[in-house]
Amino acid sequence: MDKLTYKISHATNNLQIYNTENECLFFSSWFLEFGKTTAEIYNTKKEILYKITKKFKFWKWRISYEIETKEGKKLILISDNKQNSIFKLQLNEDIFEVKIHYFDKKSIFKNGNKIAEIDDSFSTSKEKNISNVLLCDKEYLEFVFVLFSCLKTGETHQKPIMKSQKEWISIKDEWSS
Repeated sequence: MDKLTYKISHATNNLQIYNTENECLFFSSWFLEFGKTTAEIYNTKKEILYKITKKFKFWKWRISYEIETKEGKKLILISDNKQNSIFKLQLNEDIFEVKIHYFDKKSIFKNGNKIAEIDDSFSTSKEKNISNVLLCDKEYLEFVFVLFSCLKTGETHQKPIMKSQKEWISIKDEWSS
């Protein structure tokens, strides 16, 4: 099965995802609002599709993201470990999982099957930072972009938070068919 390829450009507090024809499909931006880091995800008509609020649970030392859809439904993407390298979200009967790997790579799973891989080791090219996205099915594009936007919300630099690469998860090719 062929994987679909997309590009995400990252500039300061903005993300944009492009197809192979270089057409922008979705974009997001984050900002600080009343002491909380918030992001909004838009379609090409500049309509807000999702709102994201980043939270830090100090006593549990975990990060969570509250995602509100345009219909008002609230979803929670929450860290599953203290290293904040595994995140989980339940959407109806489906469980989405984001794993952060060595060298700034991320894998996204749906019910244990890999649906996307993001190479987040941005390479600078003409004032833009570009990230590569491999996707098994186009139907997941919007939600994969939402999950990626969550992880980038509030990030002001490209250096990893953890001091040791040993805390990251090793990569395995577990693509769904």
